[in-house]
Amino acid sequence: IIAERMGMYVQAYTLYSAVRPFGVSTILACIDEDGPQLYMIEPSGQYVGYRGCAAGKGKQAAKTEIEKLNLEELTVREAVKEAARIIYAAHDDAKDKLFELELSWICEESNNLHTHVPQDVLDEAIEHAEKALDDDDEMEDDEE
Repeated sequence: IIAERMGMYVQAYTLYSAVRPFGVSTILACIDEDGPQLYMIEPSGQYVGYRGCAAGKGKQAAKTEIEKLNLEELTVREAVKEAARIIYAAHDDAKDKLFELELSWICEESNNLHTHVPQDVLDEAIEHAEKALDDDDEMEDDEE
């Protein structure tokens, strides 16, 4: 219901010339009686439910990596590692600014509350992402 309401609110701003439309895609994650839900709300007001999605500059590269995952079988901690790996893989060092990775989650480990991922889990995810990136670089070097 919240995704629908946000979509209608955002869409209303595209109808009237007196207000500026929203210029951002929103990813909304929540838990309800049906379990975890993930929605992407576009600036037009369109909203769609997903198992995994991406928005922004590296969207296409991230979506390609998300499609390779079996999201139904990942644990929450595995999903955090994969999210970090995908963000690092989609980041282009030559074009993009440096970034600091911050992750949050809504799961049983957080008592179904939106909280930051614990620092030890985040550190492990960053280490996993950097190792995967280094492994990819080594494979490319070996091919040349």
